[in-house]
Amino acid sequence: MPNLNVSVRAATLEEARTQAAAAGLTLSAWVDKTLTEAIWTARFARQQVRNAALGVTPEYLDSEFACLEELRQRAAG
Repeated sequence: MPNLNVSVRAATLEEARTQAAAAGLTLSAWVDKTLTEAIWTARFARQQVRNAALGVTPEYLDSEFACLEELRQRAAG
């Protein structure tokens, strides 16, 4: 298990506590939520870069989704 001890400025910690309280969360739950959102944001950004490198555009994805939706509707009858 990695050592997760970090040094945090008092002002930063107090701001985090304020944001956690405003969200109705404990500090621990707020940190978990914030880190999870940051991870997913980073993953989404990396996927956007991969898509651009492959030439996958939002328009292409929209057309693929439309085709799949049409196939699903046909299969449903």
